[in-house]
Amino acid sequence: MPVQGNLTRGLGKVAAIALVTGNMIGSGIFVTPAALAGEAGPLSLVAWLINVLGYLCLTAVFADLGRAFPISGGLQAFSRRAFGKFAGMQVGYLYWLCAVIGNAAFLTAFTSYLVVFVPAAADPWVAFACSQALLWTLTFGHVVGVRVGGAVQIVTTVLKVVPLLVLSIALIPEFSLANLQPVAPHGAESLLPAVSLMSWMFIGMESITVPAEEIHDAGRTISRSIYIGFALTSAVYLLVLVTLMGAAPASQLAASAKPLADIAATTFGPAAAQWLSLGALISIVGILNGWLLVTSRMAHATARDGLAPRVFARLHPRTNTPIAALLVTSLCSGAIVSLYFSGAMLDVYNFISMLSTATALTAIGCACVAQLVLMRREPGKFVPGQHRRGRVTAVCGLLVVGLMIAGAGARVIGWTLACMAIPVPYYLWKIRDDGQPSPS
Repeated sequence: MPVQGNLTRGLGKVAAIALVTGNMIGSGIFVTPAALAGEAGPLSLVAWLINVLGYLCLTAVFADLGRAFPISGGLQAFSRRAFGKFAGMQVGYLYWLCAVIGNAAFLTAFTSYLVVFVPAAADPWVAFACSQALLWTLTFGHVVGVRVGGAVQIVTTVLKVVPLLVLSIALIPEFSLANLQPVAPHGAESLLPAVSLMSWMFIGMESITVPAEEIHDAGRTISRSIYIGFALTSAVYLLVLVTLMGAAPASQLAASAKPLADIAATTFGPAAAQWLSLGALISIVGILNGWLLVTSRMAHATARDGLAPRVFARLHPRTNTPIAALLVTSLCSGAIVSLYFSGAMLDVYNFISMLSTATALTAIGCACVAQLVLMRREPGKFVPGQHRRGRVTAVCGLLVVGLMIAGAGARVIGWTLACMAIPVPYYLWKIRDDGQPSPS
């Protein structure tokens, strides 16, 4: 039997919506428009539409699974229940790895915007030190308890959305159709890579299923908050991308590591750039805060089910937080930030964000197949409406996942396959001969 943890239900409906929204809106919208402009130009708006339609199917999948099985671990728990130990271990590991790599990407983006206020942060060693200070401040905040993390998530989500909305509205008078010409400067073949690049900005809506046992009325709260958070995020992204691309040529956006701040400075002056950069820093703090919660809970749930080292299942005796999982995952993310020294900051950010996306999408695809299996095996867990739409959304979601992974390119796919091989020796050594973990 899995070891049951005494987790605290400290996340309410508002915190759950903030976790979905905050775990999607982060560094991506402040950094990725540059890569999108360079890759596909205005054609990136079509990539937005494809992502919205695809992720709407995935949102339905996780809303249904989260309501039927409000179990901590989310994707890992669904896959283990459907396919057994090996699949559960792989999905738990891949999603954990996605979050660890993603946290390093957030730290990279944080230091690129910090330069606006602290010019010394342009030095790699200073940037590294600043990123570590932020990482460990938030880590120890989570050690205090889940309610602290939830409160930080609510505040930072509000503070990150406001600057994006204000900038977008302010850019409307600067909009020019000439900046959207040509629509596809690099041809139609650039659409697929743009879809994969933009998919990084949508990763996160499924993360609400991971800390399920720390959410009040988890089944209903998860299914509602995931739709609300997805809708809010999609609308914000569209508004920002349309006004940004209409206000500046794609070549200008592509040349910047912090396109929103640079456009604000060019259009409205240095004060606007500083104001927006502050919003970016708050946004990145918020998404890092949310993913630290998710990362540690995934490690805890996987270990609790006997699929990872048992140390990750231990909870702090007073705060009921998985302290070992928090510390180890933060150590890993902090170490990955050393990639600062191996290339240009934007290039590093793009690579690790694509790798993080590919590992997450692999885990998400497995969850889509798990829904098909669980709807057949445990039909009583799903209401009639879920049965009617579930097969369509799961199949469509799986197709979308395949499309987005294909767009990541051979290099990222190769690294993803290599990552999948890493936990296999542990499975063969430790797990294979143990008893089959029982579903929670």
